[in-house]
Amino acid sequence: MITINKKAMELSINFIVMLIIALAVFGMGLTLFRKFFIQAEDIQENLDLQTEEELKQIMMSSPDQVVIYPTKLTVRKGKGGVFGIGVLNIGAADNVFTISTTFDNSSCYNKDGTKMECDGTEIKVVPQINRTIKSNERQIIEVPVRTNNQISSGKYAVKVVVTQGANPLSINLIYIEVP
Repeated sequence: MITINKKAMELSINFIVMLIIALAVFGMGLTLFRKFFIQAEDIQENLDLQTEEELKQIMMSSPDQVVIYPTKLTVRKGKGGVFGIGVLNIGAADNVFTISTTFDNSSCYNKDGTKMECDGTEIKVVPQINRTIKSNERQIIEVPVRTNNQISSGKYAVKVVVTQGANPLSINLIYIEVP
């Protein structure tokens, strides 16, 4: 007569049940993780839209020809951010406006406000953007900023010059804070 070891059978059934439970919990974890990141992306898009709306409101209510928002941007190490420049063409004809951005590596400060050395590779910006704007129209130009992975925590300055032809309209500094 053949006898079946019931203890061995019970052990393999328990293993299968535990495996099914583990897979179910893992699947729920992945679902929650996915939902969390989708919500984070939606929040980021809403913040970008909110920033653009604030810039439009500032621009529409400002008599200035050039408006920059925000003037202080927080960017994590190895990440990027965007600041906006609103330009109003008050000329009678369509004009080309040039936005020149340079990382001012002489303006680097530690968190405590003391000056620190920079080699010029900590912050990357688009060096020049040209836009044609129709007469009496306003346009928002987004300027991306990126930090490298080896950047030290502190405050860094990006020089922004807006010109119309050879005439400088605005010279500003945008401060990039790295936590």
